[in-house]
Amino acid sequence: MHECHNCSKTMLFGGRTIEGYRYCGNACASRHPLLRSAERIPANVLQQHVEHWRNGPCPRCKQQQGPIDVYAHHRVHSFILMTQWSTKKHICCRRCGRREQIKSALYSASLGWWGIPWGLLATPIQVTRNVAGIFQREPMRASADFEQVVRMQLAQQIQQAEQPAASFSAQR
Repeated sequence: MHECHNCSKTMLFGGRTIEGYRYCGNACASRHPLLRSAERIPANVLQQHVEHWRNGPCPRCKQQQGPIDVYAHHRVHSFILMTQWSTKKHICCRRCGRREQIKSALYSASLGWWGIPWGLLATPIQVTRNVAGIFQREPMRASADFEQVVRMQLAQQIQQAEQPAASFSAQR
């Protein structure tokens, strides 16, 4: 099994490889130049931006509730023979992250167990993952996921700044 270098999806087969990096499809493969650019951002510049963004207002509630990070919530819903589960990640303050985890735990507890056999198996797992997230302590440092988000934002800003300069020099 392989993991997409862009979106982290697990691939049993297929995908696309560019310069040793594996992608699940063309959409993720098209981000390869951006990912390569993100890898070249110096660690000190990255840490400076991580701390600045981490201590800013929450993108969801717009309040200064505490450090911003990536928080995951897990859902499952099912009906007889169909069961679907997912994990979604949000960049927000701890309070907003907990709110999503509580909603997802309640959603999964009410709509997850209706499928046989996967609903009965996946529901306690997803509810437990949410409850564990609710009671998890606030991270002292930025998570690796948050650092990757900041790294990608910086790389995107760098590419956007370089594009007008490249088109200007091409016009000459």
